[in-house]
Amino acid sequence: MNKTAMNKAQFKRMIPGAGAVVRILIWAAAVAAAALILLKVVLGLDLVFVRTNRVLKTTALTLEDIRSMEFLITAEYFGEVIGTAREYFVRRSIPGAEKLIVRLEEEAAPDLFSLPPAEQFLINAVRATLVKRSLMYLGVLNRVVDLEGTLELVGPEMQAGRFRPDFAEALLEVLLEKRDIAYLARGKVQAGYNLAGLDENKYFFCRASRAVFLQAEPEILARDINPWFIYDPDHGHTVKGFEIISQSGIDLEEKDALDFIKSVKEECRLRLQEDALRTGLREQARSSAEETVGNLFRIFNPRVQSVKFLGREEFEKARDACSGR
Repeated sequence: MNKTAMNKAQFKRMIPGAGAVVRILIWAAAVAAAALILLKVVLGLDLVFVRTNRVLKTTALTLEDIRSMEFLITAEYFGEVIGTAREYFVRRSIPGAEKLIVRLEEEAAPDLFSLPPAEQFLINAVRATLVKRSLMYLGVLNRVVDLEGTLELVGPEMQAGRFRPDFAEALLEVLLEKRDIAYLARGKVQAGYNLAGLDENKYFFCRASRAVFLQAEPEILARDINPWFIYDPDHGHTVKGFEIISQSGIDLEEKDALDFIKSVKEECRLRLQEDALRTGLREQARSSAEETVGNLFRIFNPRVQSVKFLGREEFEKARDACSGR
């Protein structure tokens, strides 16, 4: 056996089936070559393999894109409050009665029957307070019959357009005797930004700090207490939005009774909002918005390092500092 034959035999013993593999590779190369010739000669096509350094360019995030977000909710507060008629009377009814008395005193011929039911209710409460404080004095009873006499009697009880403290307290007690109610209310307050109003003057990019500055203040976008059921995330189930704790003197047949109940419920919403703000809802909305919008900016433009939401004065100072003024 010659040397070449021996080497082939050794090769086959070392790698079983090597001959078949070689034949397959040769056959595949021949097929590829035939395909190239077919494309070149028959179809007249050239296959050119070119190396390129092109990469996908970043797309700019425009001001119009930011405005299209419109209402961006970035913070939410869940809680419960107790809203009472007492709070409503102190915050709404008594100041309303003071303004009503001042307005009627300025009118030439005030007419009680031309007033809406809610204002008639306040005037009647003022009358009842005057009578109660006079210990049912007959002279007072006769004078409060008409509106003009009522205005004359209540005049000394006012100072600079406000009721004196003792009269205001007496009026509050009379109001509570007429109707009282207390609600336990559960709901949520949502805060964030209204970006629809942004324009070129409220937006700039500072190259030095690589920060985008937006002039916008966090707002309360929603405060909702569901009159039926609301989901409680802490306990994982639904609870009543409103529950009546106590009530007295509520006659639904009275013209302004439903308006009164709606007003007390609105007081609950205001209390819920006040509680939310005390927990730092605005600050939470600002930091969350900066993180959310910042992440969005960095996706489209890696040069952006951070996003800042500022009030008008802070925004102007930041712009001046960036421009070196």
